[in-house]
Amino acid sequence: MMNNNFNNSGILTLGEVSNIIMMDSIPAVKKWLTSKNIRINKFSKANYVYEIEVLCELDKQLALNLKWKNPTQWKEMYKCVAKNSAIYELVLIQIGEEDVYKPINKVKTKGTKDEKLLNELLSL
Repeated sequence: MMNNNFNNSGILTLGEVSNIIMMDSIPAVKKWLTSKNIRINKFSKANYVYEIEVLCELDKQLALNLKWKNPTQWKEMYKCVAKNSAIYELVLIQIGEEDVYKPINKVKTKGTKDEKLLNELLSL
């Protein structure tokens, strides 16, 4: 079940990222962040990153592992363990698997009257 628990500020210090990704050195954390294209921001002499970016990077690997192991049900499985719906949606977008709803049937018209009605409905 997804919840919406985030750090109150939505930002993490590099020390907090270090704890989350279990790396001891700040230079290693910076290298990891850079390798994941997560921008390190500076505010009042402190470096920080957005929490959602770190959490998405961690979840992205989980989603890819589930996709590899269970190609037909991985989205449903990942949705069960995703930390919240925002992370779930962002991870799907980042790995190019966002849910796209396409129409199942094509509409065929039988004349100009039907064509006109179809165009009116599509313009709504």
